[in-house]
Amino acid sequence: MIKNTIILVSFLLSLTLSAQEYQTKEDKKIKKFAAFELGQAIVNDFKSYSGEIGVRFKNDHMIRLVHMNIKLTEAHLSSDFASAVEGDHLIGEQFGFEVFYDFPVLWKGVYLSPSLGWYRNFYEHIFLKENLEKSSATIGAAISYRETDVFGLKGLYYTISLPFRTPFNPIKETRLGEAIVKNNILDSNIFLFIGFEF
Repeated sequence: MIKNTIILVSFLLSLTLSAQEYQTKEDKKIKKFAAFELGQAIVNDFKSYSGEIGVRFKNDHMIRLVHMNIKLTEAHLSSDFASAVEGDHLIGEQFGFEVFYDFPVLWKGVYLSPSLGWYRNFYEHIFLKENLEKSSATIGAAISYRETDVFGLKGLYYTISLPFRTPFNPIKETRLGEAIVKNNILDSNIFLFIGFEF
């Protein structure tokens, strides 16, 4: 009787350890991910077609390629939230690519991310047809928070990211009609990515 109990307990313990080892291996796999960016989409009437793809490594470091293609609305640019312009009657576009290397800091899910990128910024006065266009390579960093398996769905994640970047060829303050496009020596956005890890 004791011998059978020991055999049964050993068998169950073996199954438990095997399941934990499998789970650990699953957690330590290199994972690819892709996401749609909703933060800029929401404030620009869903005229933003932006997102990210990337890889999360076993040590929880990540490499992300972010693509931004935002049609900036007059309502967003003239709001207090946008700090790129001062005044009304401007629309714009922000198009670019940025590579981030994310490494965890302080708490689980918090990342610091140096970045390199390239952006084209375009602003146009809707009545006067005056415009400004400027392209530049950028260097910067972001602070981000990422949560995975949201709502218990395996692989579903969101990332809130606040990047700051400096263009090598910044915009100089420019007047378009009565509005002013401010210089962008320090440029930033708020990103909200929602996507899946595979």
